[in-house]
Amino acid sequence: MLVIGPSGSGKSSSLRNLPPEKTVVLNTERRPLPFRKFMKFNNININKYKTLKEKLKSLKGEKGEKFDYVVIDSMTSLLEIINKYAETVYSGYNIWSEYNSMVYDILQELKELPQQVIATGIPEYLELEPGENKAFLKTKGKEWRYSLEKEFSIVLHTHLVDDDEGNITAFQFDTKPSKFTSAKTPDGMIEDRYIDNDILEVDKAKNEYYSDES
Repeated sequence: MLVIGPSGSGKSSSLRNLPPEKTVVLNTERRPLPFRKFMKFNNININKYKTLKEKLKSLKGEKGEKFDYVVIDSMTSLLEIINKYAETVYSGYNIWSEYNSMVYDILQELKELPQQVIATGIPEYLELEPGENKAFLKTKGKEWRYSLEKEFSIVLHTHLVDDDEGNITAFQFDTKPSKFTSAKTPDGMIEDRYIDNDILEVDKAKNEYYSDES
């Protein structure tokens, strides 16, 4: 799952109802998530590419068996960490070619994890027509720009509801594709376009959708 939205729009707070003892946060932002229960989560600060690789490897083994959820907060910072490593180790054109390869490898490792992976990230906008912008995950480099969403089965965009005075009254997810966002969910999994920003409820809907009894 990938959750995209501007800062303060409810990305990280959508994780609030995940079971703390079953959730590990690979915290590339290296900051507390915005809910009190976060202090009970298994939090691992990540600021180096090699540390990221080590932690992903451990989550595939026995150390990872106690977790049901792996959170990447955020994918935007994760890509920056990979880019920084590529710039340190390589030079010239090789920086971007190696960066693209490392991003691909990390995405494959995330897919191989036995846990449910949930990543967050901020958007960047592609102008499709004058005055019409579509939001995608912000990435580094051209190869993954406007296309990284294809690596995720579920893409949610944050959606804010406000009153006549501009006060925020609800934090929601946009679940459907449109000319404004790259959101997507499997056909029939979630009927409503806008739902409460609760990632645990989305996971329950996913599990029910793919269960043998569906």
